[in-house]
Amino acid sequence: MKLWWNRVVDFLLWIGICLMLSTGFILRYRLPPGSRGGRGLQIWGWTRHDWGDLHTWLAFTVIALVILHLVLHWRWLWCNAFPRWKWPMLTGLIAGLLLAVSAWVLPVERSAGDEIERGGYGRRQGWERNMP
Repeated sequence: MKLWWNRVVDFLLWIGICLMLSTGFILRYRLPPGSRGGRGLQIWGWTRHDWGDLHTWLAFTVIALVILHLVLHWRWLWCNAFPRWKWPMLTGLIAGLLLAVSAWVLPVERSAGDEIERGGYGRRQGWERNMP
């Protein structure tokens, strides 16, 4: 039964990574950002933002499948890999967690060119009218 689950998880992981790669190519090369011709372009009725949302959800799915893959192989990791490469594994785990958490603590700023590009703050969306 465990072998069946391993095969299913590995297959879904492969499909998820391939789909992430294809949506990434669509976002980068087929539906470029607005300044390079991306405005109004669609593929199968989906805009750049729709494809970006799909790409994000595929990434979350792949992360969940990687965690499930590690859980399914926990015994091998604990018995074979961890005793031999304890410090590299711990360092990699800590570095990966710090990188993931760092996205939540980075400051978000408005670029100086944003005001000029839109003709001033708050002209397009009402909630931005009171912004400095």
